[in-house]
Amino acid sequence: MESFKYKLPTKIIFGRGEFIKLGTEAKQLGKKAFIVTGKKFAKESGLLDKAHEMLDKSGLIYIDFTKIEPNPKSETIDIGAAIACKQKVDFIIGLGGGSVIDAAKAIALVTTTCKPIWDYCERPTKEKIPHKVLPILSVVTVAATGSEADGNSVITNSKTRDKRGIYGEALFPTISIVDPLITLSVPQQQTIDGVVDMFVHILESYLSSKACAPVSDRISEALMKEALMQGEKVFMKLNDIEAREALSWISTLALSGIPNAGRKGPFPMHRMEHPLSGMYGISHGRGLASIMPSYLYHTKEMHYDRLKLLGKNLFSTDSPAKTIERLVHWLKKVDAFVSLKKLGVKREDIDRLIEMAVRDEGEKDSISAREKLNREQLKKIYETAYNYGDLYRKA
Repeated sequence: MESFKYKLPTKIIFGRGEFIKLGTEAKQLGKKAFIVTGKKFAKESGLLDKAHEMLDKSGLIYIDFTKIEPNPKSETIDIGAAIACKQKVDFIIGLGGGSVIDAAKAIALVTTTCKPIWDYCERPTKEKIPHKVLPILSVVTVAATGSEADGNSVITNSKTRDKRGIYGEALFPTISIVDPLITLSVPQQQTIDGVVDMFVHILESYLSSKACAPVSDRISEALMKEALMQGEKVFMKLNDIEAREALSWISTLALSGIPNAGRKGPFPMHRMEHPLSGMYGISHGRGLASIMPSYLYHTKEMHYDRLKLLGKNLFSTDSPAKTIERLVHWLKKVDAFVSLKKLGVKREDIDRLIEMAVRDEGEKDSISAREKLNREQLKKIYETAYNYGDLYRKA
């Protein structure tokens, strides 16, 4: 195992109906809150009204910012932070999915430093994330990104459409409320996209690290197996609260640092997906679903030993090819097997996608994986993902 430092500064409040504790928990962070939400869900579902009611009972003042779009834009972050600064808020509440929680983190950062958010997203960065930002309270509405238990935030440049992730210990939420009952109203496709996202979060470091960490491997395999099983259950029955409860916890654990403790590894599939959702506005989970089969096919030899291990413990096969086949079969069962062409990606944009992925990495000609992937290899992955009929003919 590699040496590691583990610290989870976030207080996690998990369980059915725990949203009711919002006011009590928020009161610990300050007197004036800046509530960050998306444009529709929080308002239309009644969650925002319920949040107001609980904050009122706790004697708190609040300002709403209901402007966050999927794949939150840098301009939106800077506008929100300017309002938060002017209002002199004490802390930030993120009420929504991964995009909203990421935006809440970014607004907490910019409100503290008064620097444009993209200064932190440049490669190399223009600004360093400070050791302390405004406190963040997250309320998660969909099991997907795990942003409620990590220090990551992913932002899209409003002009160039580059999508970049940033990380800092100060960006961990101080408090996160994970109430699976809230996720019951999430539609089928968005639910499954979230399952794909949490699965790939665990899979990437499992495949890409070369460290020997059997304990982390067993934890990762158990979480991935459960994600596939519970995802299939909720696909068949959207109101299966036990399945949604399990997925909510898997999502929270996925990037908490527990599954990959002792074996750090890069996230190449995420690196390749970011240009898709940045340029086209594709759901992040759906973009990952489109990339994953092609990525695994073209890197099968690189990950041969890891795919054998994964297949043995998830699917009772030691064949890497059959392991990939089983994952594709699962994607088909939950209606998530999709090509880039079907998602509306233009084939002539593939070179631009490669350029954006490499630029995100901060390199000139490659991105990091178990071994470096150069531009030619990236092109093969994107081109196969563009039309999976080609992959069937090759396989």
